[in-house]
Amino acid sequence: MKSLILTTISLLTLTITSQAQSQKYQNRQLALIAFNYNIAKDIKPNFDSFAHLFPEAESRRADRMLAVTKERTWYLIKAYLEQETGMYILPINSHGSSFKYDEYNFPNVNINRALKHGSTRFYLKVDLTISSGIPKGEMGYGARATVDTTLIEGLDQEGACLPSMTIDVTIYNDRGILPIQRVSSTITATTLWVMNDDTFKGLINRDEYERNDTNTLLGLTNVTMQKLLRQF
Repeated sequence: MKSLILTTISLLTLTITSQAQSQKYQNRQLALIAFNYNIAKDIKPNFDSFAHLFPEAESRRADRMLAVTKERTWYLIKAYLEQETGMYILPINSHGSSFKYDEYNFPNVNINRALKHGSTRFYLKVDLTISSGIPKGEMGYGARATVDTTLIEGLDQEGACLPSMTIDVTIYNDRGILPIQRVSSTITATTLWVMNDDTFKGLINRDEYERNDTNTLLGLTNVTMQKLLRQF
């Protein structure tokens, strides 16, 4: 009985803490200081094969596939964060020339510069990384596999990969350079990707895509965000 009471108290405390953490951003304005979208070099060629599906980017320094993907992904992430926490994320150009911007027109400043030139109470940094879901150590002779070995065998197919996406959200306030919250989530696709036009459904067109389908880029992003939001 005592054990049951302690367990119940612990669960209630955890729930209250989680709710309080979310509610502290209710109606608060946050400014984005950086959004980094990185694809690991060993699987980037798989994505580059489909660059022709995307329009030319405005900047010559920009990757045409990333130009579209980064913009669409940002508004997806922004919508999730605002809906779940009640925060309001300012337009990415809200600080004008006070901030520096990358080749995709996203803010690209560190927290020190944001504190010096910014005008909001909270600041937000997002890092998204796509890497191989099969560690290199599992590819060698005698390695102990922690994923389905049939997936490893399937990597022999042209254009095949097993992507793993990680999204990190870091939040600062105007009182210092140390984060007040950092949340991270990683999801690996459930099946091997043999990439084709459908991998980019919702990006190269406005076609509907299955939100929980980890076999499309936007689907994988949705599932990763859903997991991340459970940690707020």
